Amino acid sequence: MPVRRCLGCGVRAPKELLARFTVVPGQDGARLARDDRGRLGGRGLYVCRVPECFDRASARRAFQRGARLRGASLAVDPALGQALDEER
Repeated sequence: MPVRRCLGCGVRAPKELLARFTVVPGQDGARLARDDRGRLGGRGLYVCRVPECFDRASARRAFQRGARLRGASLAVDPALGQALDEER
């Protein structure tokens, strides 16, 4: 079973227990998108399924670093983190 690390708290957990995000290019620049099925291309960025980990990863710019975006901006919609809270 593959193990991944949460970008928010740093805990290592089985991939299926974490929420997967990836960077999707767009006209206005790159944006973060939820991708639990793993069908979107690019690097998978994982956080625990709690809004606190999502918020901490956003505040620390961990999504941008994890996607290896140097100098490019990344739009992170706070609603993605709120959706994690609604899942519980």
